[in-house]
Amino acid sequence: MFGNKQKKKAAWVQSALERYERQLLQYAMSIVGEIERARDVVQETFMRLHNQEQENIEGHLSQWLFTVCRNCALKSLKKEDRYIYVEAQEFETKRCEGLTPLMELERKERVDRLMELVKELPKNQYEVVRLRFHHHHSYQEISEITGLSVGNVGFLLNAAMRNLRGKMDRDDKDEKIIYLKKGVA
Repeated sequence: MFGNKQKKKAAWVQSALERYERQLLQYAMSIVGEIERARDVVQETFMRLHNQEQENIEGHLSQWLFTVCRNCALKSLKKEDRYIYVEAQEFETKRCEGLTPLMELERKERVDRLMELVKELPKNQYEVVRLRFHHHHSYQEISEITGLSVGNVGFLLNAAMRNLRGKMDRDDKDEKIIYLKKGVA
């Protein structure tokens, strides 16, 4: 009986590892900024999962993993008294059907610029944007992961979107002015 329970738990942890390891590694990397350190954080997260009872986590596994991962990453940074945010990878880009190569290039340039602007967001806005749009968490899940209220999560996301939209609009205006100057000369 005891061996069967251990096998079931090992299978559950293995399943969670296969499903969430990459996402957690990206998330940890966005907080700690070093791949080896991020791997240590994710390993610690799954070790803690192994020590938990499945019944206590079932139904909110994703939020639990991201919360523990975040806490482990912040604890890791606190040891060295630094807090660095680094974009691990670009958000997934999807190729649209029917785009010309020029349209695809322009779209990719806009996505690249948006990723640069996301990196420039204040840390709290950056984190909720990553959790919402990269890891696809709900406001409630982000609230549980970060310890912020749901209302504060919504406020931060709204502020981040306004911030990004304003910067993208300014970029577009600046680009049009450059083109006008080139045309005049």
